[in-house]
Amino acid sequence: MWAVSAGGLLSACGDLTDTPTPKTEGFTFVQLSDSHIGFNTEGVNTDVVGTLKQSVDRINALPQRPALVLHTGDISHNSKPEEFDQASQIMNTIKTEKVFYVPGEHDLVNDKGAGYRQRFLAANSTKSWYSMDYKGVHFIALSNSGELDQFGSLGATQIDWLTKDLQAVKKDTPIVVFAHVPLYSVYPAWGWETKDASPVLTLLMSYSAVTILNGHIHQVLSKVEGNIHFYTANATAFPQHRPGIEKPNAYKLPASELLQSIGYRTVTIVPTKAAADIADTTLSGAPASVVTVGAFPTPVPTTQALVAQTDNAPIDAGAITDFSETTPRQLTLKFSDKPATIFVLKAGSQFLALSDICTHMGCEVGWSQPNNRFLCPCHGSEYDLTGKNVAGPAPRPLDKLKTEVVNGRLLISAQRVA
Repeated sequence: MWAVSAGGLLSACGDLTDTPTPKTEGFTFVQLSDSHIGFNTEGVNTDVVGTLKQSVDRINALPQRPALVLHTGDISHNSKPEEFDQASQIMNTIKTEKVFYVPGEHDLVNDKGAGYRQRFLAANSTKSWYSMDYKGVHFIALSNSGELDQFGSLGATQIDWLTKDLQAVKKDTPIVVFAHVPLYSVYPAWGWETKDASPVLTLLMSYSAVTILNGHIHQVLSKVEGNIHFYTANATAFPQHRPGIEKPNAYKLPASELLQSIGYRTVTIVPTKAAADIADTTLSGAPASVVTVGAFPTPVPTTQALVAQTDNAPIDAGAITDFSETTPRQLTLKFSDKPATIFVLKAGSQFLALSDICTHMGCEVGWSQPNNRFLCPCHGSEYDLTGKNVAGPAPRPLDKLKTEVVNGRLLISAQRVA
């Protein structure tokens, strides 16, 4: 049986007492992440419901029933009620004592998290961060996916809560932290970091054994800093590129390779051991490939990088009669030998040249004529015909490049304009 205190502490009844927690022989739990129910892209995964069900079937077939299951976000793809409901129905078939959730940005994009909170928060809780104790281990759930329109950020309120929460935890208590976005800087160029994680990590450094579990980047990475062990997990939906390789989004791969790139994680905790035992398994049945974090390649060029051009000469993009007021024309131009894809359209007597780089995490947007919007396939950001961000987590409009008309020709420069 589980209960939530007035301070937001979720605990197994009987575990929190005035007497010391007895040592146990340990237990095993499971981490799932990035199920993206609602995603459907040919050549990537057209059956994310099926791959989540396969994950659950494998978990239910484990020789040792997991004590708990943690889902580290992006349960849905578009925060739609039917996506949440379908995910919840599947997750409820797992043979375990309890399933715990934290939100990903896809769970918050269209309704500011209302649907997520309704279905996945513990009873009587109003916040997406909480803690619990189970068999001598202190679990901490953190929310860093933009619930307060701050993607990759925890915020002062949550950090203050955590500071108070840890005051009651003994220094030799094993701690498990789970959140969607990685709590260390995996690759800041793609937003793969929690920008204000430093005070949290400072707090955790004083504890003897800390395991941090994250999702979001759809691949298994590990890192150790002192007593803190970081692990990101595979998705159950689709893989993403390694840091610095092309763009941070889903990519097409042969159907035979999909199950080798997605899966689940089992974690065994023994309170007397300094580190958890981690086993990442793909849906092909093989162990997952694990990468220890080190140096990654430099990021691919973005529009922001292009504005620092050495050659100030504008590029002739075509006759002004080539451009429409209702349908953007997509062009690829080279500024100082750096290619950039842009959308160009007429706006009255003026012309707009918009970058195709989403301002959220650098994915490439596309024009959707039926929606009359630019749509980002990664995290659901939407932009109107002028490039203004109108939905999703994008923090600002699409970048605009300088345009001028000379002798009936449209000239575009790499210079960004307001």
